[in-house]
Amino acid sequence: MGCMKVRPIFILFCVIKTMDMLKNTFSTVSKKPFKVLFFIFLSTVIAVSSLITGVLAYFAVIEFPINGSTSLITGGGLCFLFLLLSRGFYTLQNWARTSFISILILILLIILVNETFKFSSAVFAGKQVLSIFEILKYLGQFLFKLILSGVIPSALLYFLYKAEEDFSETPQQRHLFDRTIKNFLLSTALSSILIVIFIFAFTLQESQLAIKDIGLEELLTGTIWRPGSIISNDIAQFGLVPMIVGSIYSTIGAILIGIPLSFGTAILLAEIAPDFLRTIFRTAIELLSGIPSVVYGLFGMVVIAPLIRQIPAEGNTTGFGILNASIILSIMILPTITNITEDAIRAVPASYREASYALGATHWQTIKDVVIPAANSGIIAAVILGISRALGETMALIMVIGNSIAIPTPVNDNPLSIIFSTARTLTGNIAVEINYAAGAHRSALFFTGVLLFLFLLIINRLANRIMKGTKKI
Repeated sequence: MGCMKVRPIFILFCVIKTMDMLKNTFSTVSKKPFKVLFFIFLSTVIAVSSLITGVLAYFAVIEFPINGSTSLITGGGLCFLFLLLSRGFYTLQNWARTSFISILILILLIILVNETFKFSSAVFAGKQVLSIFEILKYLGQFLFKLILSGVIPSALLYFLYKAEEDFSETPQQRHLFDRTIKNFLLSTALSSILIVIFIFAFTLQESQLAIKDIGLEELLTGTIWRPGSIISNDIAQFGLVPMIVGSIYSTIGAILIGIPLSFGTAILLAEIAPDFLRTIFRTAIELLSGIPSVVYGLFGMVVIAPLIRQIPAEGNTTGFGILNASIILSIMILPTITNITEDAIRAVPASYREASYALGATHWQTIKDVVIPAANSGIIAAVILGISRALGETMALIMVIGNSIAIPTPVNDNPLSIIFSTARTLTGNIAVEINYAAGAHRSALFFTGVLLFLFLLIINRLANRIMKGTKKI
């Protein structure tokens, strides 16, 4: 009963305060531009309407998506917000204009998204394929509804934009706006860090079962991967060493093949090639970066594997293995390393080259002794991204590396014949087995993801150390 008495009193209090604010707002008569008076009136009407709607929804007089105390709080909050905007318009404050513009832009975005979903549902969600005339019909309806729904917010936005000279902004408000933008940009930058942290935390959490039941020693030092609980009645073994070795071998092979090709291409594009030739090469490299991984895998299966089988080496029978994977990975990392290296070389000031030429150095000597050392930070960053790209590749490697869960060994007496050995990578192990994994097996696959995170972290730290060392030199 006490609660029922308090609520009407609270509502009456809100109404009295609202009327008081309205009285204070319009108590002083002053000559204002028509556009300003219009937005004062509009903000006040929205404020009063929000409060009345919240009260009526609270007493269930009208149907509303929210009701009860939530509707009352929402109506009161909107009432206070728009009364504040009305007061800001009355005093010609620029923050009121900026806030109302932001609200109108948000409304236009909501209208656009809503109408786009309706159009997509009508065109793509049917059981039959629509004819071109039906699609054009729905497109016309979509544009008509979009224009009809957005004409009022657009007109208000236009009038507010044109009314800029009628409003004033204090230095404190200007600095507040700058700080708001700065904090917003900071939050967007921090979001990427938070996403990485959340992904790592999720992966680590999912791997706790494997760490507890299997143990880190077995996972990190075991040489046999045999999830016996899934494929047989044997004791399950979850040694990740074969996949770690396979990932390292394929990545090293890709770097050994890819780095010289990428560096040579980057130097050609940045320092030597004429414009028409540079355009042709850059277009080809950009196309390489857009080819899907599965296409690279098919290329390795159909083209590279038969060529490797032609190599006269004992034990080289399939053409699938570390060499095939290294060749495919070197092609896949070539656009990344080439583009970043070219940008780093182009960023070297022209005065460095001119000083080198003034001392009598040739073009190649200038590139080798001046330009490349000056661009070493960017070049190292390119190599790091290339290694990360190679470590993270999955589909193409599944198709060409052979997917053997044994530690790669030479196929004959020659130690170098290990390049013909089949292997499996950490990413490939996850992709091949995650669909049917359960229990400790599934958790061990998540631990594989944790290892990949740690590998990339180690590579980045080593690269930072290298770059610091080169700067000191």
